[in-house]
Amino acid sequence: MVELIYHNPVDRSGISPFDRVIRDITEDEEVLIACPYIAPEYLEDVTDQTDDWFLLTDVGDWLSIHGRRNREVIHEFLVKKRDRVRHVEDIHAKVVIGDDRALVGSANFTTKGLTDRTEMSVLLDEEDTIEELTEWFETVWSIYNPPETERVQEYIETTSSTPSPAQTSSSVTFSSGESPGKASLVTSTSSDVVVDDEHEDSHTKLVERVSNAPGPDWIDSYFDLLNDLISVTGLSDDDPRLVTSLPQDSRIPVSINNRYVLVAMRRAGSEGRGEYRGDYNERVQEHNRWATTGFILGSDTNNIDELVELADYHFPFDPLSGEDETDTPHYVEYIGPPDRMVTRGFKQAWLDAATREVDRATSSPYKRHHESVVYEAARNQEYREKVIREAFE
Repeated sequence: MVELIYHNPVDRSGISPFDRVIRDITEDEEVLIACPYIAPEYLEDVTDQTDDWFLLTDVGDWLSIHGRRNREVIHEFLVKKRDRVRHVEDIHAKVVIGDDRALVGSANFTTKGLTDRTEMSVLLDEEDTIEELTEWFETVWSIYNPPETERVQEYIETTSSTPSPAQTSSSVTFSSGESPGKASLVTSTSSDVVVDDEHEDSHTKLVERVSNAPGPDWIDSYFDLLNDLISVTGLSDDDPRLVTSLPQDSRIPVSINNRYVLVAMRRAGSEGRGEYRGDYNERVQEHNRWATTGFILGSDTNNIDELVELADYHFPFDPLSGEDETDTPHYVEYIGPPDRMVTRGFKQAWLDAATREVDRATSSPYKRHHESVVYEAARNQEYREKVIREAFE
């Protein structure tokens, strides 16, 4: 049986149909819950009536929608119930799974989500579907980690008490688990992307450079970061401040004006400055040759000392004209997948630092080295797939 659960479109008075079904499913049963946004009082009320329960949530998102009082309640809840919770970054599912029924839908488990929004959910009771949902939940549970309650306390102490959805105002991050990767959109295979004569040599060079990456997923993740950078800064392919280049060595660097803001596959030991952590060359070779990604970070980044300490390679940029030495940004580089360190807080700090570089000058002295094909690979999914396919076929 499939039953649609929703408010009367013209009259929302009376008991919330979402709340009614959730309480029916959870009473005296073992319950599996997935939701990023939750009213803590509601969660405690519901879990109190279960035989047992387990929760998947994004702790950063959960905290972000509440003020300080509720954040303290959430912290206390997580300290007591940590083993029953997994922090799943970017989870957006809203699911309640009981012994023989499940509710899947759009409504968050907040007062507004359950009583005041136009939401739609589906109540399911087919045995095979319940088994599949349970298997999905248990698999996700096995991948991710319990929440770091000390980080929750740090979030409360360092972040504005004003609710800020999606944790945009906080630099406190929460470790999750090994990323399962990123899906791609369906693209047409009826016709291939054509490279014009003007860019044929550059295309060949890009394919060769991409073939040095550890694998298709690795380089795809790097181009995703470059796409995010371009979107946030608003820099066009022909903007004189932006340089995406293919130098003679192994790198795919991106600079804005005078500074690198994102770099892939810098060969270990290829620069004479900076601080290495341990036997950097050996570690890079063990992980996959040149599998490094470098980022610019502002000196005012909340946890900059920690991020520098975690970096496999690091140097502070030299001050530019009129720039105080204490305000110069840092270059940090990490071995591993490009998104290894890119939590929400790290990403915001990186993009903030890169955006500041946009306003430091009106043009880059290195613009003559700009390769439009790198920009295109970041922005055009079909062209990117063509490059990656040719590089690894």
